[in-house]
Amino acid sequence: MNSGLLIAAFLAAVAYLMVRLVRWARRRSRGAVITGAILSMFAPDPTLEANLRLAEESKQQQMEEDEEGEPE
Repeated sequence: MNSGLLIAAFLAAVAYLMVRLVRWARRRSRGAVITGAILSMFAPDPTLEANLRLAEESKQQQMEEDEEGEPE
């Protein structure tokens, strides 16, 4: 089987499952809400990289302040 066809079939299956989940959620099904919560645990956090960068900059700034305050 061609790899391009396999990828297209996989993407079509994912799209189909997403449509089914949306229809299920519109009926206010408790199972759909639980499934959505479980799937959201695996979704990437869009602010993760920004938070890591801010934490690293803060650590760097703290280290620079500590070095400046030390008597030589």
